[in-house]
Amino acid sequence: MKPTASSHDSAERAQFLKLFINLLPPAFILLAGGEGLAYAKGWIGGWSLLILLLLDVPLIYLLSYFIYHMMDRGATGISNMVLAAGNLPPDPAHSSFESLTARGFYAEAVEAYRAHLVEKPGDNLARVKLADVYIRHLNNVEAAEQLYLDIRRGKPSPKEDRLASNLLIELYRKTGRRDRLMVELGRFAEQFKGTRAAEDAARTLHEMKEEMRGE
Repeated sequence: MKPTASSHDSAERAQFLKLFINLLPPAFILLAGGEGLAYAKGWIGGWSLLILLLLDVPLIYLLSYFIYHMMDRGATGISNMVLAAGNLPPDPAHSSFESLTARGFYAEAVEAYRAHLVEKPGDNLARVKLADVYIRHLNNVEAAEQLYLDIRRGKPSPKEDRLASNLLIELYRKTGRRDRLMVELGRFAEQFKGTRAAEDAARTLHEMKEEMRGE
């Protein structure tokens, strides 16, 4: 079944609401405590206290929204810089496909990339760029996932193999597929043992397992 934009948005909303619900009790206690102290010391009046208390929940909601998007931007930035998931290098062989994408001819770009891969099956950079078209413009994460897996099934260079793993991890994280994410994190931690990225993957996997035990 092809994932839709609404299903992807629903996953993001669910993650945001989870953050908001977890943040609400301690943040409300902290804000209300400070406001109560200000009232007790005579710094604010009764009506001001009531208004502030009523505004606490919307304020925490906005704070949660800010934190969620900063976390998302930070994770994407780490993926782009450390995992080499972004800023793909230009390739003259891809210029016509990229031009189709830039002009909004996404179906035509897909067909062009596919035809190119039939002629040059070892061009894994084209697979990554095609997967990006599927994710950003066609809401088809399953097709993107298969392209990343195709890189791994072929004879990738060590750099391409690592890139495919990183892109799969990012894809599963964004789409909320926790089971597959855990498998990829475990594989990455084992395959690239001794690197900083592998340590990060192992730590994330451990945290996810601990979270599951607590559910």
